[in-house]
Parts: sequence; structure tokens; C-alpha cells
Amino acid sequence: MRKIYGTVVGAAGAAPGTVVIDDAGRVAEITTDRLSSQGSDDIDAEGYLILPGFIDQHVHGGGGADFMDGGVDAVRQAVRTHARFGTTGLLATTLTASHDATSRAITAIRNKVTGGRQDDEARILGIHLEGPYICRARCGAQPVDHIRKPDPSEFAEWLNIAAGMIRKITLAPEIPGAKELIQAARREKVIVSIGHTDARAEDVDTAIGWGASHATHIFNAMSGLHHRMPGATGALLASPKIVAEVIADGVHLDPHVVRLVVAAKGLDRTILITDGISGAGMGNGDYELGGFKVIVADGKASLEDGTLAGSVLTMNRAFINAGKFCGLSPTDVVRLASTNAARELGISDLYGQIEPGRPADIAVISPDNGHVLATIINGRDAYRR
Repeated sequence: MRKIYGTVVGAAGAAPGTVVIDDAGRVAEITTDRLSSQGSDDIDAEGYLILPGFIDQHVHGGGGADFMDGGVDAVRQAVRTHARFGTTGLLATTLTASHDATSRAITAIRNKVTGGRQDDEARILGIHLEGPYICRARCGAQPVDHIRKPDPSEFAEWLNIAAGMIRKITLAPEIPGAKELIQAARREKVIVSIGHTDARAEDVDTAIGWGASHATHIFNAMSGLHHRMPGATGALLASPKIVAEVIADGVHLDPHVVRLVVAAKGLDRTILITDGISGAGMGNGDYELGGFKVIVADGKASLEDGTLAGSVLTMNRAFINAGKFCGLSPTDVVRLASTNAARELGISDLYGQIEPGRPADIAVISPDNGHVLATIINGRDAYRR
């Protein structure tokens, strides 16, 4: 048994208490008791928030590594890095690339999962394919040369290589062949996300009818919102069937816009993501994304021409920023940072809340600045300051 004392944030609110973790790594109980004595594995986190571990559905890498590097070591470095910032589960995200490069990345991610998770690594909950079936005009930092029309046979090959690990795909619904790809993805229970798109509102509505249910980093790399031409952004905001990703770094979205998204989508259909690249968890400097040089300076990642190129956001900062931008309580932000993502992925019986019987996946962070005191995964330390 081990115990963690602090402000426990649950579905009903936040209050001082102790989370008791059993030897199997599950939450045994949550008590109102303070630690009377402290063993070597116990944590007295008075003044800190004890949260469900963060779940990041859209992250490309971190710690100098990218999931597209195509090797198990890179995968390990990325998931180890994000565990230091309170992320306990993530979707390893690819980007537009050649068929072979994407296949290598999928294979490396699958091999890492098959080989087992080490204690200091965030869980890989699946794979998110961002591209290659996107709009050239809205490619952002994705390589134009590898953008192509939806290919169900290529997608089927990736599904086979991934052995059930592909959980989400981002595509542009207006391009020829999108309907067939969306329907093929839904047959495999893969979440279809609309993104990197120049779609009209009508195209989005049609795609939702085909089975699309998610918006990739809403407002970014999509046709914008105008009061007479709502575009993809307007249609995605307006649809009650869409879960919207938000990059709450203060760079991709102005804080007012983050508030707008939460007001439109509600607390149950908004999720925080990082869109983190290899520079996440690192300092200023030059990095790479999709073969492009990415310059990271003062919390902003961009190509040499100024185009935003993912982010260096980590989920602990996203949590703090969202609370400040929107005036939300920690209990509400937990929904955006963990609960909603778990529900959408169909794993809410295990993750997304701190409750007896669930795996003890926990982030212990400062309510002031988000600094992480500890990340606990399956009851064991993934990171401890």
C-alpha cells in the first residue's frame, strides 16, 4: 500500500484527502484522513492538486524525439518525456508522409507497446493518423508532397500493421474519396476527425452524417468562421456531435477563443491536447517536423516562414492555462484534460477519474503554475520531483 495526501480532485469537487493505492496499482480508497506517518513511497502533497492523469489525444513527440522517427528508442523518449508533465496516456500521432515512412512509424509504436511499458513511460493508448488525406491549401506544417487522396487499401494496410492500435484519423472531408475512407474507418471503430480542411459548412455536415465526430485543433488549419460563411470552424462549433480539440497555449488560440470553444462545445465535448512536437519538454532551439526545420522560441514553434508547426505545450500547462482562460475550477478542467478523452476512446471505465477499483493513474501538480510533483501510472512512480 502507498498513500498520497493533497487536494483530491474528483467528479464531485476538490477536497483534502488521501488516495490509498493497493499493491496491484489500483486505487483502494479515498479517505479524508491526513497522513499520520509517511513511508518511502508515500507522498505528502499538501497544497498540490491530485488529479486523474492527463490523456493527450494529439501529440507528435517530445524530448527531442518524434514518433515519425520510426524507431522504438524515439517512441520511448517521447512517452518518457510527456510522463514528466503529468500525461499518463496518449495517442502517438503521425503526420503526412510517404507510405513507407508512415508504416515504419506505426510499426515502431506497435513494437514499443508489444514490448511492454516501462515505469517511467506514459501509456500509449493508440495511434492517431494526422493525414495524409488532407487539404493542400490548409496543410499547415505538413509536407505538401505527400498529401494524397484517401486510399482505403492503404488505410487497410496500416490497420493491419497497427494490429488494432489506430484509434483516430484526421482528414479533410471535402476531398474526393473521403466518404469511403470515413465509412471504412468507422467500421473499424476508428474516430474520424475533421482537420486540415478547406471544407464549407455543408461539407462538414455531410461528413458528420457519414460518421465524423471529432475536430482536429479547432480553428487551426481549417476554413474560418464568418457570420455569413461559417466554414468548417462554424459547423464544427455548432454540431452537438463533434468533440473539439483545443491547444490552450495562448499561441494557437487567443484566450477569448478558448472561452468561445468551451462555451459552444460545453465541458463534455471539449478536450485539451498539446500537438506537441519533438521540442516539447526542451528549450529554445531548432528542431524538425516532417522534414522541415522548426524554430522554437519563447514557447512558440514555427517554420522559417512563420507558419505554426505544432507546439511545445505540455498537458500540465494546458491544464493551468485552460483554467485561467475560462475561469474554470480544477474539477471542470479535469473533464477537458482527462475525462472526456477517456470517454471518447471508450476507456472511461479505467481512466479519466480517480475512483476505487481503477488503475492509479495520477498527476500531482501545483495549482499555481502546474509544476509536476509526481506522475503515478498504475500505482508506480513514472516521475517524481
